Amino acid sequence: MSMPTLSVIMPNYNHGKFIGEALEAILSQSFRPLEVIVIDDASSDNSVEIINKFAKQDPIMRLIRNEKNIGAVHNAIKLLELARGDYVYGASADDKILPGYFEKSMHLLQQYPKAGLCCSDPIFFNGETGVISENRFNVTDKPCYFSPHILEGLIKKTPFWIAGNTSIVKREAFFEAGGYIPELKWHCDWFALLVIAFRYGICYIPEPLAAVRVLPNSYSASGTRQWKDQREVLNHMLSLLKSPAYNDVLPMFKRSEVLSTFDLIHRVIFSNPKYLAFLSIRLVRKALWDETLCKLSPITPTSVKRLYRSIRERK
Repeated sequence: MSMPTLSVIMPNYNHGKFIGEALEAILSQSFRPLEVIVIDDASSDNSVEIINKFAKQDPIMRLIRNEKNIGAVHNAIKLLELARGDYVYGASADDKILPGYFEKSMHLLQQYPKAGLCCSDPIFFNGETGVISENRFNVTDKPCYFSPHILEGLIKKTPFWIAGNTSIVKREAFFEAGGYIPELKWHCDWFALLVIAFRYGICYIPEPLAAVRVLPNSYSASGTRQWKDQREVLNHMLSLLKSPAYNDVLPMFKRSEVLSTFDLIHRVIFSNPKYLAFLSIRLVRKALWDETLCKLSPITPTSVKRLYRSIRERK
């Protein structure tokens, strides 16, 4: 069986301070990608100069320049359409992958061709202080494949989650999942990866292979802090899940209780009767805590279950 191919896609906007380190880590991997495509979104810093330096040294590098800034999600959509590999890695210009990441991930995906993606344990490093922290899931001690059913249980019962910066994704499955959906903004990759995972299962490597640079003003961090915008995104996500295109994965989103990941999503659910089907014990607990935090009222398992049953019966 021939080794599948990999496309690395990277949007960039004014990350000249970090992109050299990110590209160096990608181009020095033991497994060589088919291509590395970078879109510069009309940067005003020295990003293009740095990217061009790498492009001149390595023929798999390709730079595309936007005349006007179009935003992170639209660049990601454009990059996904340009990619030619069997699998795609969406790299961030301010993050960094570790040695062996591509080789270990691609070999595991070759062993389990039905898997929709491969992910690993993430590392976080503070972009201001440089402090590094690992996030070990401890759900297995060797690389493996998780079926959609097993994954559903892992998400519900353990702290396991699919880290986007560690995920290499089957390109066809990405398109089937809807690609990067603009209305989901900073959560578009989270949604697509879960849809793919619940349809095809995932490969998982229990070690840190990619690091996220945590910055206070990143696209995701800034977006989730704006409740009006975040509420609109979450509302669109729930609406999508109730549409025919995602009927096959809707039960797994519900049973895994993965939506409880989002702070205050219970407010969106309670605001519209058609979303009450998304309620879970965990979400009711979040709602009770939200409403009683200032009153310091006790929240017990019995009170949570009673309210949950009451709401579902009224529905």
